[in-house]
This record gives sequence, C-alpha cells and structure tokens, in this order.
Amino acid sequence: MNIKLIHTHFTIPTGNGGRERIGFTAELEPGETIEQVVTELREKAAKQVGKTYQTYYSERYELRNEVIELEDKLKKLRAEWDATAEFLRSQGINPKAPSMPQFERLLKAASGEMTVEVEVVEEEEDCYQDEDDDDDDYI
Repeated sequence: MNIKLIHTHFTIPTGNGGRERIGFTAELEPGETIEQVVTELREKAAKQVGKTYQTYYSERYELRNEVIELEDKLKKLRAEWDATAEFLRSQGINPKAPSMPQFERLLKAASGEMTVEVEVVEEEEDCYQDEDDDDDDYI
C-alpha cells in the first residue's frame, strides 16, 4: 500500500471539561514515515491550543513551593546573621555590627493604569472618482 496523504484529528483538553478538536491533512514526503508525520502534527496541534489550565496550576504550585523554601532559608540566614552581629557587639569586637537588611518590598507595585497614545488618520477621498457616476450613460 502506498500512502500519500495523512489526515489526523486530535482532541485536546482545554480545561474545565472542555475539549478542542484540531485536524490536519499532510502529504507524506519521500523518506518520511507515518509515525514521524503524526508525531509532528500532534506537536503542532498541542502548540496551537497552548498549555492546559492544569499545567499553569502545577507551575504555580511549584513556584510557590520554591518561594516558601527560599523564605525559610532567608529566615535561617537572618537568625544566624543577627546572632553573629549580636555576638560581635556584646564582645566589643565590632560595636557597630549591623543587623541583616530587610529584603522585602524593594520593588514598587505596578500601577493598574496604562497610557495609550492614538493617532487617527482620516482616509483621503478618491480624487479620480466623480461625484456622480456617469459611466452608465455611455453603455
């Protein structure tokens, strides 16, 4: 059997029970296998639909866990720093040993306002068009 065209449909979950069906028709090039073409088309279909909501939630969950871990490490380092600074001050080694700086709210929150500049360009009238079309008179 000689297969020249492949038509595939993929049903991709879009979240909340929704599904989207995408279909492609591809011509099989010499040297390509059906498996290669179907795999490539499947990747194109997934790219067109984009990430599912589950992917976004799992990424958010992973990032939130990473933030919690970093905050815990920062608390431990702050406690060690402050204990060292207190030791240096109490022993008279460095009476001006500073406490650890606060690394919170260093960036200003983005405002919800946005400025958009718009230029309105009016279309010019067609200088070759007569106000009354007399073309019908010549037919």
